[in-house]
Amino acid sequence: MRYGVALPNYGELADAETLAHLARRAEVLGIDSIWVSDHLLAPTGVRSIYPYDRRPDAKPGDMRVIEHFYEPLTTLAYLAGHTSRIRLGVSAYIVPYRNPVLTAKQVATLDALSGGRLVLAVGVGWLREEFDALGVPFGGRGRRTDEYLAICRALWTEDVASYEGTITRLPPVRSLPKPRQKPHPPIWVAGNSAAARMRAVRIGQGWHAIDLSPEELTPLVQDLRRSLRAAGRRPEELTVSLRKGILPLARAPQPPHALYGPPDAIRADVAAYVAAGCDYLVLTLRQARSAAAFERTLEQVVETLG
Repeated sequence: MRYGVALPNYGELADAETLAHLARRAEVLGIDSIWVSDHLLAPTGVRSIYPYDRRPDAKPGDMRVIEHFYEPLTTLAYLAGHTSRIRLGVSAYIVPYRNPVLTAKQVATLDALSGGRLVLAVGVGWLREEFDALGVPFGGRGRRTDEYLAICRALWTEDVASYEGTITRLPPVRSLPKPRQKPHPPIWVAGNSAAARMRAVRIGQGWHAIDLSPEELTPLVQDLRRSLRAAGRRPEELTVSLRKGILPLARAPQPPHALYGPPDAIRADVAAYVAAGCDYLVLTLRQARSAAAFERTLEQVVETLG
């Protein structure tokens, strides 16, 4: 099982010095990748409910938590300059928020300048009020995502790129540099829905699930593999990844397979995820209230997972 860790590119710990220090520390510790999240605005008066909220009484959250938020690709470019080996990921990059030509150019530039270290987990988005503020239609965002990614792939791989879609088009153009990774950085499709899994089957190099237990993950991976075979693809062509919270050495009782507790319990849970078909974990370090606490948790994760 390979794993990466999510860094705090938003909230109280988000500042240049802390992010650079934690990125360097993660690299020294031998962690495979560092990840950041994506939002552009913090709407007020939100009625949307986060789709991965596991609470039985889930309700709209206070969006002030994303008010202080560093843009993900810019943040990763900064962190690329402070590191040399560790891979750089976005979980999840909301594709329909941005013009696809801008996305393609920024992604290609970052991958080229970082030496081919980028992994792009892509999503369709969930926060309707953020779409409204950006002037992007919330309805049809799945189709928009597909067409925007088609434009990106054309710009990344073709000498003269063009595209004709139902939502957008690209006249014949040239664009350099191309990404360092060929044919382009891995695209992991984020989301637990059937639509996300089918998008991964069609265009992805990975499926990126969010906060599922091994029991929940197992049938979805089986369905994914059936769909891959039906599409003429081999299951090993697609990385199955999962974003999950972790808190080593936690004493309070936690739900099963929540990646909380002493090392032996966490290792047993990781083994359960491997058995469920998970190849890669993106770990969110819970309850770290200071840079020092975040660094200690990083070290505990490495001690636990090796």
